[in-house]
Amino acid sequence: MAEIVYETVIDNATPLPPGGRVQSDVVDVNGARGVNLMFGIPSNDSQVRWGVHFGPTTNNGFAQTRAGTFADHNTIATSVPVFGPGVLLVIENEGGRDENVDGKIYFIRDLP
Repeated sequence: MAEIVYETVIDNATPLPPGGRVQSDVVDVNGARGVNLMFGIPSNDSQVRWGVHFGPTTNNGFAQTRAGTFADHNTIATSVPVFGPGVLLVIENEGGRDENVDGKIYFIRDLP
């Protein structure tokens, strides 16, 4: 048996001011083999960085497994193998202009 999970991890048009950081809640991905994330900002901006993190690690943190910027594309769609029971998305604005961000997650979880 399988369960399809498709949910918002960062609300539509969440403000991301200069120097700001938006972080999703931790999403339980137990039973999934991979997760698909889609997130974006209104326009390309090389000074806005994103990272996908799995955990907890041995010190109860979260390790970055995929990262990049919005330099080439304003919408990112990425598929990542599951490296732990929880995943979170972090987006940081290192630039000087206001941005908005949003994000979704999709995965199939195997159920007992």
